[in-house]
Amino acid sequence: MLKFSKQRENCVGCTACKSVCPVNCIEMIRDTEGFVYPMSSNKCIHCGKCEKICPIINKREITNTEEKRAFAAVSRDEEIWRKSASGGAFSEICKVWCDDETIICGAVWNGLSVQHKCVLGVDNIGQFRKSKYVESELMNCFSEIRCYLEKGVRVLFSGTPCQVSGLRSFLSKDYEKLLLVDIICHGVGSQDVFKWCISGIGEQFHGVVKRYEFRAKREKYEYNHLQRLSIGEKEIYLRNDQYMQLFLSQTCLRPSCGENCKFRNENRQGDITIADFKGLIEVFPNLLGSLYNYSSIVVNTQKGNGIIDKLKNEMTLKECTIEDIKTFNPLFYRQTEPSKEREKFFKDFESNPSVAIKKWTKPAEIARVTFKRKLFNHMPLFLRKLVLKVREGGITASEYDGCSLSHVLIVQNQMKNHGK
Repeated sequence: MLKFSKQRENCVGCTACKSVCPVNCIEMIRDTEGFVYPMSSNKCIHCGKCEKICPIINKREITNTEEKRAFAAVSRDEEIWRKSASGGAFSEICKVWCDDETIICGAVWNGLSVQHKCVLGVDNIGQFRKSKYVESELMNCFSEIRCYLEKGVRVLFSGTPCQVSGLRSFLSKDYEKLLLVDIICHGVGSQDVFKWCISGIGEQFHGVVKRYEFRAKREKYEYNHLQRLSIGEKEIYLRNDQYMQLFLSQTCLRPSCGENCKFRNENRQGDITIADFKGLIEVFPNLLGSLYNYSSIVVNTQKGNGIIDKLKNEMTLKECTIEDIKTFNPLFYRQTEPSKEREKFFKDFESNPSVAIKKWTKPAEIARVTFKRKLFNHMPLFLRKLVLKVREGGITASEYDGCSLSHVLIVQNQMKNHGK
């Protein structure tokens, strides 16, 4: 490991140091937890460029004269919405800013691994859609992006805030034809842990997992909760599988994530920040009963602000405040409490991965579609609102944001018990 990154919590694995090295002496090596770190060889000429470019040591402040703006947004194209994790913001931003000659770079599946990839043209962005809660290998993307920009090619890069910051540091200057999109990030999980969880899921369901999708949309109004897998010839939907148990509890995150993250603050590194819109009903009560989930879009720079006017023709936009984003999605601006069990889990994992997964997780649950859920989805809007309407002594509005059918049935029973 390089001298300036000996503490693992101070390395985000962004590859800026690798990309800037003039003698190519730095490689990204995966450790026993499954995360990549830079390692230098004896070819090092001690030029110090890697240290000067590190985004942890030399974090860039984004100067912007425009006030931040925030929106809840959902695509008017239902096919885009269904293929997206939330409201389709990434796809629509690509549509309005990119053309057939634009290079778009983002995270894609490579089998059951995740890596960053550059593609040409907005027609090829489908592989970037959906959340991927696993550390993405950036490969040689930073160097490729600089080559494109120096040739005058328009580029859109999307990634975690630390990846975006790493790219900014590597480029060392702003480019008019570069648009940076970051996400409100929970953290990145270990690829090795993910693969062993996938192996455990295959064992549980007596087959080999061929494909995995985070946050699949099967029925409307059950978004955000499901993982879709192809096992053999079968396709199944799971709720809270082994990997998601470890990821959401922050047990399998990179050491630089969680409480050690240096990039969870209002000085966002992207021109635009996107995420799920949390607290939708609290912020927009008139959306009670909506079958669709929305994206958050936060505009951080003047360049980002220019995207909003173009999006108005493609998305339904509802402006809110930055405080709304901070209240319901605090990962926008602050760190999270670390998992107290992380070190114990990885000690077990390094000893015997398969046994550790079984010890620290419960078997995955199959998510079944009930008749009552289908019935609710087909109700007209006014009837869904009636079912979900908050009654005195009933459920608070916060429980309705992406609520499960069990919540609906509780309200129905309350109405019945009160003779309403």
